[in-house]
Amino acid sequence: MNAYVADTHALYWYLTAGAQLGAHALAAIREGEQGEARIYIPCIVLAELYYVNVKYGRPLDFRQEYERLAMSGQFTFVDFRAADVVQFDALSVIPEMHDRIIAGVAYDLKIPCLTRDPAIVNSGLIQTVW
Repeated sequence: MNAYVADTHALYWYLTAGAQLGAHALAAIREGEQGEARIYIPCIVLAELYYVNVKYGRPLDFRQEYERLAMSGQFTFVDFRAADVVQFDALSVIPEMHDRIIAGVAYDLKIPCLTRDPAIVNSGLIQTVW
C-alpha cells in the first residue's frame, strides 16, 4: 500500500476541489479513496487548514470536515511530539518551522509528501508529489 504525507495546501485544495491541486497529488489522494493508499496528516496541517479556511471566508465547515477525515480509513492524523524537535537540525535547509514539521513526518516515515512548496521540494530531503 502506498503512503503519503499531505501538506496544508494539498489538503485544502482537495477538500475544496480546487484546481490548484496538482494532478499527481490528486491521483495519490484518489488512491486513498480506493483503499490503495494511506494519507498522513500532521497535526500542524490541521491547524494551518483551520486558518486557511478562515482566511478564505470559511468555505469549509471545519468541524464537519475534521470529523469526516477522522472517520475516513484513508487519512491518519500524526501528532507532533517533543522528540520531533530534535530532527530540526537534519531539516535545516527548510527555513520555516511548520514546513519542517510537515517534511519531518515524511522524512521519518520515508514516504513522499504531497506538496509544491519550493522549500520542501528543493530541499532534496524527501520525495515530493504534485
